[in-house]
Amino acid sequence: MSQARQRRPVLSSSDRDALKSRLNDSYAGDLLSIARHFGGQPAAHQARIQDIDHTGFTLAWEWREDGQLQSADMQHVMREFAGPGSVIQEVSELAVEACRELGEEPPRLARDKQAIDSRRLVDFAFVMPRPPVAMLVLAGLVGLGYLALVDNVHPMVRFTRDFVSQTACYYVFVGCLVVHFFEACVVCAVCQLIKTFQPQQMSTGTQAKWTAGGLLFG
Repeated sequence: MSQARQRRPVLSSSDRDALKSRLNDSYAGDLLSIARHFGGQPAAHQARIQDIDHTGFTLAWEWREDGQLQSADMQHVMREFAGPGSVIQEVSELAVEACRELGEEPPRLARDKQAIDSRRLVDFAFVMPRPPVAMLVLAGLVGLGYLALVDNVHPMVRFTRDFVSQTACYYVFVGCLVVHFFEACVVCAVCQLIKTFQPQQMSTGTQAKWTAGGLLFG
């Protein structure tokens, strides 16, 4: 049985016009750096996106030689197209490489993207519970474990047997351990997802801290 071929995403005419206007109007300097480096024309003084679609774009530039206005262009084939954002990303990567090779400051397109990404960052740093809360939780677990696992408890706490049996303490203690372990697994899995898709926001050390915190404090 034949399978239907998956349609490759394409740029609509409105997206093409919007991308051309955005790149040509706002990032002309970045396009000029691409032309000077990849086009091999250091004297280029103007560069514009001439045509663009889901397969790639055509960049044209001008320069003067012996008083005469010269022009040339280059075609760049997209490595992978996943929408207008992927075009911007690929142009940004070309501009970064061109500026680095030309000894220029990072392109505006890359700086703008970095600023946008920084505003989207979320602080996932692990924060310990306040000392009184942490001590109370740990003391509660230790005390409950003591009452659950020790037959002959200290006389100072023997009165608790009149209210709660050792068996009841045991089941409550085991239940608390199960809940803490489950919470630690969930936290670890969530941290792994964040580390997979946003590696700059989650390190292995931070993941370990969150997992240990879930295990100890719930």
